[in-house]
Amino acid sequence: MVLAIATALMVFSVAPAQAGTEEDQVRAVLDGMNTAYNGSDFDAFASHVCLDMRQGDDFEAGWYQSRKADGPTSITVTSVDVAGNPPAQAIANVRFAAANHTDPKTLQVDFVREDAEWKACRYGAGLTA
Repeated sequence: MVLAIATALMVFSVAPAQAGTEEDQVRAVLDGMNTAYNGSDFDAFASHVCLDMRQGDDFEAGWYQSRKADGPTSITVTSVDVAGNPPAQAIANVRFAAANHTDPKTLQVDFVREDAEWKACRYGAGLTA
């Protein structure tokens, strides 16, 4: 279930923001991932994920399975913390709700800089709120 929810988070943005603060850019990636997820656009979703995660065993199959199980999703980014100089890592806490699940979850999504863009690289259960 956490895998399904986490996979759903990866659907927020079709293209990462290049303007604004680092926090704004991370938020734009999350929004693009959610948009891609709800549009069942695996390629757009995967474009926001780091290479290590994309190359993981059964990543694509798991994504489609999660998408089918979740139904439409919505997110609320509750916080973004950016670290490094220049910024190289970020952690976002995201409230995730799926139409086919009764209990929203808060997930922690870890980001890294890859090819000068923020990429989601790990996600899992965060604080419950």
